[in-house]
Amino acid sequence: APPHSECTLPYALLLLLLWLLLRRLQVTKLSKGEVLMLNIGSMCTGARVLAVKHDLAKLQLTSPVCTKEGEKVALSRRVEKHWRLIGWGQIQKGLKMDLPPRGA
Repeated sequence: APPHSECTLPYALLLLLLWLLLRRLQVTKLSKGEVLMLNIGSMCTGARVLAVKHDLAKLQLTSPVCTKEGEKVALSRRVEKHWRLIGWGQIQKGLKMDLPPRGA
């Protein structure tokens, strides 16, 4: 699978989480410019939200990830100095990076 530097994915947020209930917090919608942590397969990378439309988010990855369309993704947000799972998604499309030819 080629490396991607951006990805677009439909997502769903977990609205009821025990750690939120204990602190009386709510999972808010994704917002433009927000930084998330993505788990794609065994890879973990940061991502900046470029755009959000309904349940579709366009993310710019902080480091390229080799992945393919249809891959499942876990979304985490920084809450009180800890990364907390807030939702999941599935890669719909991505910006593939060009790799130099082998031996070049």
